[in-house]
Amino acid sequence: MSTAELQTDLINQIKGITDAVKLEELLQFVRFNTDKTVYVTNDEEKRAVAEAREQIARGEVISNEDVQTRIKKWLEE
Repeated sequence: MSTAELQTDLINQIKGITDAVKLEELLQFVRFNTDKTVYVTNDEEKRAVAEAREQIARGEVISNEDVQTRIKKWLEE
């Protein structure tokens, strides 16, 4: 499929969306992926990243599979 065909298909799909929340999410996604601005982290974010790296180094991690299982179980309760 050509780029022009993909664009046309995407536009048609978007036109069919009536849920405002989904449209907002899609707009945020598009803006995020086209924004060329460099994000600068603040001190709190830097501390959170450092803490996360330390947790990883200590092996304090949960696999994505375990997380998905926990979420599924939590949603079924």
